[in-house]
Amino acid sequence: MRLRILGTRGNIEKFAPKYLKHSGILIDDCLLLDVGEKEFLKYRPEWIFVTHLHPDHAVLKAGDIPKNIPVYAPEISRILPGAQRVSEPVVVGSYTVTPIPTVHSQHVKSVGYVVQKGKQKIFYSSDLIRIESKYHRLLRGMNLIITDGSFMRSKGLIRLDARTREPFGHNGIPDLVKFFSPFTDCIVFTHFGTWFFRDISKSRQKIESLSNSVRVIPAYDGMLLAVSTGKILEALP
Repeated sequence: MRLRILGTRGNIEKFAPKYLKHSGILIDDCLLLDVGEKEFLKYRPEWIFVTHLHPDHAVLKAGDIPKNIPVYAPEISRILPGAQRVSEPVVVGSYTVTPIPTVHSQHVKSVGYVVQKGKQKIFYSSDLIRIESKYHRLLRGMNLIITDGSFMRSKGLIRLDARTREPFGHNGIPDLVKFFSPFTDCIVFTHFGTWFFRDISKSRQKIESLSNSVRVIPAYDGMLLAVSTGKILEALP
């Protein structure tokens, strides 16, 4: 599989060249995970899977998506009309896409997706606090994991709902490296928060410095990766 990171900017006003667009992951030019920008439809994906219905991941409205493109999401909503609810593995073409529930938002359901083609497997978590332990077995043996770069500091920004006391928000990059390291040898961070744009060069170095038993890669808009090796096929200028 070949994986292109289409957008790396979180739901913030800050941006910079190579970090302009909101979330989107394109696999083999046909399978699109998240649609943070309408322009991602120019790639003419055959299938679309949305992790959750926040606007930087699902910017679409009625009529934006051609009717012949199936759209899957963790819940049915007026925000994304016509989407099919996904809660079990779905086979599309030569891919098996398995949703894994994630802890992130107090208002919308969220999932990450395992995408498997033959012996190759990737996991895209989107925004994340944690994944419940009962789902950890599904994360084993990933070639590549793409996850949430909203906060560099440990523990990120996690709040508790005043009524339910359930957590919502984003975990920190160091915590996510620690969590995902047993499941892969390559972790890619995207969806960067304001912290990243204060000094992009230093921010990238901070992320890369977390490489130890696993390789840790800061993404950028347009990054192309070979899933089997984690090799960056198109380098940042």
